[in-house]
Amino acid sequence: MQKISKEKKLDRIHHAVMNLIERREANDISIYDIAKECGIATSTVYHHYPNIECLFQSLMADVFTDFDAILDSCIKPDEIKHWSDINRMIESGYVQYYEDNAIAQKLILSRHTFTSINHSDVENDFALGKRVENIYHRYFNLPALPENINIFAIALQTADKVYSLSYREHGCIQRDMAEEAVRLTQAYLGLYLPNQMQRIYPSNSR
Repeated sequence: MQKISKEKKLDRIHHAVMNLIERREANDISIYDIAKECGIATSTVYHHYPNIECLFQSLMADVFTDFDAILDSCIKPDEIKHWSDINRMIESGYVQYYEDNAIAQKLILSRHTFTSINHSDVENDFALGKRVENIYHRYFNLPALPENINIFAIALQTADKVYSLSYREHGCIQRDMAEEAVRLTQAYLGLYLPNQMQRIYPSNSR
């Protein structure tokens, strides 16, 4: 009998999680369920992941990588006339991602008891906030901002709270709630960013 490689085992495990999380909440999935779904011994799954939270953490690493990539793909330089355009582009990119990714829905927007995942999500938002700030700096001359407050990370977290409210009540991010998140984050950022700022045109953005 041909031995299954570690990579193929992990692929089968991750694929099984994706199948299960489409049908269940994260708290309702066990290592045993995953082993049964992918046809691998429970002990083998435990060998790679000592508990379900560790397994989910490994999948969240991919989500965080995707979140970072969204910032590279969602910005349309030619469509930026006002700083709020950047905010709308970013939030629209994340809403689309949430709609297409059950792992992100169930581990960020839905209720669960995995505190380490919540902590990782907050930490990742702060890292993303720094990247978002750099994006704003590319296109506008920003005023002096608070050194001890990452306003862009707070905006990202605020939007997620709105998305979570919609997801928990309706099972999706409704269009009006997505728009509410944009209004809310724009209002918050507007406490620090003036309505009119000088537009910068990087050589690669024209």
